Amino acid sequence: MDYKKLSREERDRLLKSELTSEKIKFMEKYKLFSTGDLRWYTDKNNTPERIYFSHKFLKNNGIMEILFRKYQFCFAKLKYFRENIEKYEAFKYDPKEGFVKTEMWDAEFFKHKKSGRFIDLRYLQQITELNIFLSFVSWLEDESNG
Repeated sequence: MDYKKLSREERDRLLKSELTSEKIKFMEKYKLFSTGDLRWYTDKNNTPERIYFSHKFLKNNGIMEILFRKYQFCFAKLKYFRENIEKYEAFKYDPKEGFVKTEMWDAEFFKHKKSGRFIDLRYLQQITELNIFLSFVSWLEDESNG
């Protein structure tokens, strides 16, 4: 099929039909739209277009990989959370309600269950060195055992 000949709305509808509901919710949250080259972009808040993913990436990966790609996490962080996600819960922050438990597609924070500490995904995004990340998660575990 020649996706370039379709309108954006037709193409988005067709491509979204290949995805799970949680992936579609993620895409709607970030106002993603497709292009004829099967990439998903956003121009949220009247900013220049920014590519998020290829359609192939969306189809072939789970919501954790998609969320982590959005935050530009390295593979080491993805690997750690794949192996330890049961130690965390997904949350977002609402100014009126405070921290609100949510689903992975909507996560903006992780709550470390044992320590009760909230971790802003933007904070994790800033950690670029593996040893610092490993020290951080080790500190979380020590906090919960102390």
